Amino acid sequence: MKRLMVNMTANSSPNTSVSVHPNQSSRAVELGLDVATLSSAEAVVDAIESALGKAAEEECARWFAISVLKHLRKENWASLSDSDLDDVTLMRLVKDCLAVKGFSSSLRTVTKDARSKFRIVGFASSKKIERGVLATGTKAYKIAANSLLEAGLAEGKAQQESNETPLKKLAADKRSESKVGVEKTAVERRAKRRGYVENEPESMIDTLEKMQGEDQAASMSKQEFADLDAALTKSDVEIIQQNWGDQQHEERWSRLLGILAGVGFFVFIALLFL
Repeated sequence: MKRLMVNMTANSSPNTSVSVHPNQSSRAVELGLDVATLSSAEAVVDAIESALGKAAEEECARWFAISVLKHLRKENWASLSDSDLDDVTLMRLVKDCLAVKGFSSSLRTVTKDARSKFRIVGFASSKKIERGVLATGTKAYKIAANSLLEAGLAEGKAQQESNETPLKKLAADKRSESKVGVEKTAVERRAKRRGYVENEPESMIDTLEKMQGEDQAASMSKQEFADLDAALTKSDVEIIQQNWGDQQHEERWSRLLGILAGVGFFVFIALLFL
């Protein structure tokens, strides 16, 4: 009876092997490994490393770098394909990290537990390996984070575009304002050369400002300058014709008044001698 109880206790002892993470199992399948025959994370990691050989270190660093990028961006990625980094950029980043002294040794220490290799992990101030969380104070994390920041990858494309848009818009507005000012000055100078009084060219300048106000970002085209020049020339002709008509009218009145004055003078002389 006692021997039976001992056997039952031995057979019922808990299995200390760690379950396989989905990232690890999918990577093993990609390498052509039979995951069904691998009962633990340790067995899967050993099989992956054996299949990769010398490339195992780069593979481990690849998953680690993506995990750091996920943490910096505060994303919720579940696999490598969830990030917006292409393979070329990612491998360049990995090689940059591996080239830094101390990264490889720190990475081996950080990922010593099979639950932290070939998978996306989280980061916090203290590690919780059973929950897939590593510490941010390690040399490996700091080197990877610094490499990501220097490469300008810590911010996603959408965030970079949103940050650049206000700056681009401000620069475009400044260029547009400069062009509008130059064009307005040119129009005013041409109007003054034609001899307009201050109130006469205002309508044409106002028309130009209204045209430019509709789309300040677009500069005045050659056709618009040609139309404006034609309008100014037409105004010149109208003003000249009006001035010529006024001058002829004044000359007729002057002649009539001269005749009347002469007649009045003769009448006055005639009355004196009557």
